[in-house]
Amino acid sequence: MNERQHAAQQARALAQRNSTAVLSTLSKKLGGMPFGSVSPVMLTDEGHIVFYVSDIAQHARNLNQDNRLSVTLYDSTDKGDQNTQGRLTLSGHARVIDNNDLAERYYQRFPSAEGYKKAHDFKFWQLNVEHIRFIGGFGEIFWLEPNEWLVSAPEWDHNAALGMITHMNEDHADACALILQQQLNQHSHVKDNTFEAGSVTMRSVYPDGFHLSYDERTFFVPFEALATNGQQVRQQLVKMTHQARAA
Repeated sequence: MNERQHAAQQARALAQRNSTAVLSTLSKKLGGMPFGSVSPVMLTDEGHIVFYVSDIAQHARNLNQDNRLSVTLYDSTDKGDQNTQGRLTLSGHARVIDNNDLAERYYQRFPSAEGYKKAHDFKFWQLNVEHIRFIGGFGEIFWLEPNEWLVSAPEWDHNAALGMITHMNEDHADACALILQQQLNQHSHVKDNTFEAGSVTMRSVYPDGFHLSYDERTFFVPFEALATNGQQVRQQLVKMTHQARAA
């Protein structure tokens, strides 16, 4: 893996572990002035951005007039210098989408958002990523190309993904708990994490990893290599479980 491939991998991991984004649009009310807002976002398998907003929101009104959009995600810190933390800006053009599979995935990722369906003016939007600016820290600065950022869609479909998630939650809840426990003990400044089987829930599966939730917090666990089919997902989950049991 060369430097740019590593940067793209790190950028995707940052986007996967941070779901709260700054959406920057061009203000209709303020004559095109930059306007920032905050929204939960989700990646598609390929790496485009999906978000769910009301038509009355300022950024939705702005996008309906000019659909250029930048989405910024970043690692935050409450100690030291924020400038040492990774950040990522994805820019392109946004459009309203009508995709039931992506909607289901979004609700699974953000369960509280399903209640917004009662408000009929909420719509799903997708940012098609055209420009990628990634800063991993001092000296790690990249303009990445879309073909470096985006990955191929996996062989599994939405129903197969739901099947994998359900299987892990119903039949391997202990593995989910062990994997999260090992990940946090290895990468977090808080050590000796322990989780009961059934307390950790798988929320998603992607070619580059999966999301686990615990106590209303969500964590991204990356795969060692991209998975293009269900068998490769299974192999990596089995390997992670064995490593977690041995840790």
